[in-house]
Amino acid sequence: MFKLNYAKIKLSKGDYNRLLYTHMRDLLAYSAFTWLNAAVAAIPVWSGASHGTFLKLAAEIGYDIQVSGTAGDNPFALGPDAGRAQSKGFLTLSKADGRYTFTYETTLWHLIYNEYNNANQNPTEGRLFARLKRPGPYDFQSKALEAWNKIAASTKLPSPWEALRLSWKTVG
Repeated sequence: MFKLNYAKIKLSKGDYNRLLYTHMRDLLAYSAFTWLNAAVAAIPVWSGASHGTFLKLAAEIGYDIQVSGTAGDNPFALGPDAGRAQSKGFLTLSKADGRYTFTYETTLWHLIYNEYNNANQNPTEGRLFARLKRPGPYDFQSKALEAWNKIAASTKLPSPWEALRLSWKTVG
């Protein structure tokens, strides 16, 4: 007579889903942080309004962006609060359909204009109040996307080995 010991291997879907959720949540925060850094670096600070548009997304990931304006006594300077008011920034973490996204939107007209144009060469509707020291086009969206793509290209999902469960049986 002999006894046989063997292990039964099972992938725990619940454990893997928890592992995947934690990994994707952390990756999403890191990629949003990297995207924000690249975007903010591409935009010069004058009143702080443009940088203020990123505050909501930064708050979602616990990133403390310090925004201060340099417009002095200019009555047309909007400031960071105006940028915050004209923006959206949020995360979507959905276990149900596997969507892990961050969203940034703004309606701040001069940021949108300067993203694609040099306002010194082509002032729009008389809205240029002073010559810009660092005129656009800022191209912050493509710079931020490039930073995000580097992270996406090197991303790997967590190993399923961490969610394997063994159960031992003896027969005989």
